[in-house]
Amino acid sequence: MATAFDREALLAAFDTIGRAAAQAGAKLHIAVYGGSALMLASNFRLATEDVDVSELPKPLPEWLAKTLGDIGRENGWSDDWFNDGVVFHLSPLADQAADHLEFGTFPRDGSPPGLVVSVPSAEYMLALKLKAARILDPARGESERLDILNLMKVVGVSGADDAIALLRRYFPASGASAEKQRFLLKHMSPEGAVDAPKYPG
Repeated sequence: MATAFDREALLAAFDTIGRAAAQAGAKLHIAVYGGSALMLASNFRLATEDVDVSELPKPLPEWLAKTLGDIGRENGWSDDWFNDGVVFHLSPLADQAADHLEFGTFPRDGSPPGLVVSVPSAEYMLALKLKAARILDPARGESERLDILNLMKVVGVSGADDAIALLRRYFPASGASAEKQRFLLKHMSPEGAVDAPKYPG
């Protein structure tokens, strides 16, 4: 099982990546998704096991491959702790400007930035979570349920119909055949959600 890490560990990793990028004369722009985005931007996700990012250059620049490997080994994280596997699941209807928020630049010490990080808007993040609908996953189900509940509160969505309408906005095909999502939303326990969820938090 992959080693989980918290927000401070991820921010420190981003500092290292940003510093390495600047030293290589590069500037890397990424969007971060999934649990890592929620951990960065919300007040209701405290840990993650990997960082899902927007598409990376293939092959990875030598400086980036080395930096990611060094960070993973130093922290005991999985070999693919920083990966772009989520790209396949992103919506072609999502706009980089309108549906993403800039989170910050790295390193945070005032030196020239080499890394720019953005996160999806709360609406787009909720649509991505609903599309995946991994609430029944034995390993991730509970955190997925709480993520959806908290994002629904942030966005102001209270019922299954409104949630599926939001899903349809980004993923028309999934929204048109959302029986699984409708069932899960109608039978999902409301227990455990944060009283005042924030995103960005």
